[in-house]
Parts: sequence; structure tokens; C-alpha cells
Amino acid sequence: MKQKVKEKIEEKPAEEQCHHYWEIEIANGPKSRGICQYCGEARVFFNSISAFNELKRDTHPLDLPRMPDVELDEDSKS
Repeated sequence: MKQKVKEKIEEKPAEEQCHHYWEIEIANGPKSRGICQYCGEARVFFNSISAFNELKRDTHPLDLPRMPDVELDEDSKS
């Protein structure tokens, strides 16, 4: 007697085609691990902007950056 076996094949979408749906673990430190529910890709996410910004400055966040001095031409009408 022959038996037919049904096999369920789950195809993962190509990485460039996946519209990720991230499930990110609860924040416990500067980074959290996330896994896409569609394709299974794993990625690390930062839990705050300060953890992402490695070039921390000691200035006020609303201070404007210093602009370089500009010399005007004598013929300029500005």
C-alpha cells in the first residue's frame, strides 16, 4: 500500500522583498535584539538616541553649529 505524504514547504521571501515586521525584545540596556516575523532576519536595535550617537557633544542640543568665516569679494553686492 502506498502512502501519500504531504509536506508543507515554507518559502522565505527574498530579503529585498520582505516588508519587515519586527518583534523587538524588551529594553534592558543600550541595545535590544529584534526578529522579523516574516523572514526570520535578526537585527540589533538601539534603545535610545544617545546610545546611537557615538559622537556625543557637551553642547546644548538647540545650539547651532559654528559656520566658517566667509570673505566677500569687493565686487559682491551682498
